[in-house]
Amino acid sequence: MAEAVFACIARDHRWDRQVDDCGDYLARLVRDLDMDLTPIIDLFWTADRDLDLDDETSYDEGSFHVTLRVLETLGHAGDRRAVAALRQAVAEAGHWMTVLDEITGRWPRPSWDDLDTVVLARLTPQDEEDVLGFRDPWTTWAQRHTRIKDLTRRTAERSARPPTPAPRPNDVLVAVLTDPLASRGERSAAVRELARSAPEPRLLDLAEDLFGTPLLHRAVSRLGPAAIGHARVWAQDGRMHRFGAALLAKHGTEQDIPRLIEAWDRWWEADEWCGFDVLADGFARFGAVAADAVPRLRAMWQWTPHSYERTACLRALLAVDPLAAEVPLVQGLFDSESGVREFAAAHVHLDHVTRTVLDGLVHDPIERPEVRQLAATRLASR
Repeated sequence: MAEAVFACIARDHRWDRQVDDCGDYLARLVRDLDMDLTPIIDLFWTADRDLDLDDETSYDEGSFHVTLRVLETLGHAGDRRAVAALRQAVAEAGHWMTVLDEITGRWPRPSWDDLDTVVLARLTPQDEEDVLGFRDPWTTWAQRHTRIKDLTRRTAERSARPPTPAPRPNDVLVAVLTDPLASRGERSAAVRELARSAPEPRLLDLAEDLFGTPLLHRAVSRLGPAAIGHARVWAQDGRMHRFGAALLAKHGTEQDIPRLIEAWDRWWEADEWCGFDVLADGFARFGAVAADAVPRLRAMWQWTPHSYERTACLRALLAVDPLAAEVPLVQGLFDSESGVREFAAAHVHLDHVTRTVLDGLVHDPIERPEVRQLAATRLASR
């Protein structure tokens, strides 16, 4: 088992590192298996040495972030060796600012506050451009270091947004969208405003020409049920089928369940692994009448490469077929995603086994505060 855990730390298998979580899960396994931290720390230093942060496909990019998160989580839970390793990394690692940002997010102040002189000695003009002066440690250190105080002021100036211009009437925005001489930037700005304005029905006839424009889906979705007719057509179109299916998942009626099933199967067969959470939310809206979705949701629960989508899957299973959700809810208590653990803790059937697991979550320093609180509330409710 320990060898398999180390292999998962050494090779980041997440489909999308920005949305799929694994650090707390792996750290818990390292702790529970009483694994030796030496190989993990060595792996961290190797990845730091070889890492090119500009290459997001780099093997070392994944190894660096996974080992960093595992060590940060263990340090957060009180592992002194993990704390010592990452404190040393702030002083010596090539990507020390990434380490500093990580440990100051959850670690108690005494564990990093005395690193200020080390950091001041390492800061280069290039590093200063990456300082996030609106958060710790910089806000704390700015109180006693003039140089850092100046950096936080510069950060505030960089992040200051220009005044928001007065909103334009929908007629003006639609005129921009229908103007053949309007630039792509002008059209994008008009759609962005429509995504915040009163619902605009004329977008329905313009959507195909505007397809691919950022925030178009949000602007059209504001029309609610009025968009269903167009969405049913789009859901059949090869270019806009995702756009239309997402609208039907949010606003469609029971007669659209077969269309959502068809969209699901089309994406699944084409190995298009994004967006199943949107369709799952649609099935959850319909409840038991979407029974045909159950085998698909079960397959998604087992095979989706996006761990974050499992929360929507679990929510849909419970709404459509509570019996089919019983086993996944128990499994969800051990999931890598905190959102899944939180949902499972709220809805799992309470028996001797699940009570024991929930009690473990309540007292686990690695667990997220919201999950711990929910588990405690659930245990106290019966």
